[in-house]
Parts: sequence; structure tokens; C-alpha cells
Amino acid sequence: MDWHDDATLSAQIGAMDRQQRHQAVYLALRRLQAPLLGMEMPADWGIDPAALDSLIRRGGERLDGEADEVFLQAIGRLTSAPLFDSEVEPEFAESFQLEAINGWLMLGEALGEMSETQTETLIYLARELADYLDGFMENSSAEIAGEDQRNAYLAGVDDQLRSYGLRYFGTMNIAIELECHKAILAASDNDNLLASEVGRRLLVMCDKYSGEMLSVLRSLPED
Repeated sequence: MDWHDDATLSAQIGAMDRQQRHQAVYLALRRLQAPLLGMEMPADWGIDPAALDSLIRRGGERLDGEADEVFLQAIGRLTSAPLFDSEVEPEFAESFQLEAINGWLMLGEALGEMSETQTETLIYLARELADYLDGFMENSSAEIAGEDQRNAYLAGVDDQLRSYGLRYFGTMNIAIELECHKAILAASDNDNLLASEVGRRLLVMCDKYSGEMLSVLRSLPED
């Protein structure tokens, strides 16, 4: 199965309404959150941690797919940083952070429409960064703790996940993605999914995955 062009993902997104697509995108970005908040960014980027925290916090408060002026104001505060008026040559972990930030900016652009194409783009971003990290780990000479656990996880996944041919983070990201989309599609129209027991479990899964990414990124040598 081609994870770059996934008919299963397209079918799931096609069955969602705009609010559900927003929830799916938020959960995808949630899986990239720990590296943004847990690693220091270069001082010359001029990123205000409070502005970034405000953006992420507001991004999880209203998930209806509609235009959100407060969220757009938070994006405006973040993008006033010198980073957005300069060219940078990031280290690997920094490039990961930049792509995650770009995901939040794309979310802001999508609000009010949240089309199927926009939704796919953001969910594929989470897939791409997972594969990006797997590839860097595979080619790195550094010893990264937890290899036995990662191999055990891959040995235990089902045939559907194995068919994507991905490595550890890529496989786990899709496993969580499938759980998220299943829950989103099963929720009733007036459910506040992420405030429910099921939603809280999804957030814990996303945060655990994101935290594991952060641990690996912290352990990698600089370029």
C-alpha cells in the first residue's frame, strides 16, 4: 500500500464533514507538538515561546472548521518573528520544527473551508515527518536507545499496517491516525469528541507518540 497516495485515507476524509476534518487535522498536528514545545529554537529565529504556546493552545480550543479570528491573530503574532523574514539553514531537528510550524500556518489558511485536499495535505505532513525521522535514524551512526522495543512493535503490527512498508514512527503514526479517524467518524454530530473519554484517550496516544519523537530528536547528533 502506498502511504503517499492512500485510498483508505481519501475515503475516510471523504466521509467526514468540515468539523470532523478539522478534528483529524488537529490530531495530526498534535502528534508533532512535543518537538515544538520541548526543544529550544535558535535565538536568531526570534520565536516568542509565549506566542507559540498561545497559537497551539488556541488551535485546540475550537475545532469546527470555521474561520477563527483569535487563532489567526495568534498566527500573526508568531509570524512577526524575524524567522519569517530570513533564510535559515536548519539542523535536522530544527527542520522538523519548521515543518511542524508550517503545519499550523496551513491550518490557519484552511479555516473556513477545510477542504478534503487541505485536510489530506496536513495529514500527509504528519506521515512525511514520521518517515523523515525514521530515515534519519536509519542513516545515523548514533546509537538511539529503544531499538529492541521499536523492533518488537514492528514485529507485532497487523497486516494492514505492515502493508505500508514503513518503519517505526511511520507505522505508529498511521496506527494512531486510523484510531483517530475511526473515532471521529463514529462520533455523533453534537459530540464534543476530544472532551469525551474516547477523545482523551486519543490525545494521550498522540502525546505519547509525540513525546517519543521528541526523545529521539534530542538524542540525535547535530548535522
